[in-house]
Amino acid sequence: MANYGVVGVNVGSVGRWTRFALGILVMLLVTQDFLSATHTHSATSYLLILLSFVGITGIYTLGHVLLGDKLRGKSAWWGTLIFVVPVMFLLISPAFDSKLQVGYLFNFPALNHPFQLALMAYIGISFFFQWRARYGGCEVVTIPNFIFRKDYGSYCVPLLPLDIIEKAIVDKFGKSRGS
Repeated sequence: MANYGVVGVNVGSVGRWTRFALGILVMLLVTQDFLSATHTHSATSYLLILLSFVGITGIYTLGHVLLGDKLRGKSAWWGTLIFVVPVMFLLISPAFDSKLQVGYLFNFPALNHPFQLALMAYIGISFFFQWRARYGGCEVVTIPNFIFRKDYGSYCVPLLPLDIIEKAIVDKFGKSRGS
């Protein structure tokens, strides 16, 4: 009998390959920025990208260490609220008000573009980790999950409807075949 598992932890074939395709798309967008003739990067901006990427990974890893086991067994919405909402704010809010970019928040505007690139690269790389690990939670916790070999539940809000529909189809198809 086929069984999907738990939405927010497990992922089916459609969700898995969607994450792989999104990883390619996001990394192409990041790469396009590096290849763009209209935007040049200095050694400082490369350093800021690297430091931002390390910082983002470190913050999520620290959050995983401090909160991960406390969230085990709780609703995956808690993991989503704690780990996903901040990154969604950092990605979406600058579209509404440029003063909400990380560089402005830290009074260091030169950090804005490198941080956004690092955040996008972190998400793109995380999609590949999700694909490889067959993890269906949010991509921002995938790298810490990989490091600690744990799968804490959280929802990837944009992909949640796809995962719910795929689970319903897999579970229904599995029950009808097993009957």
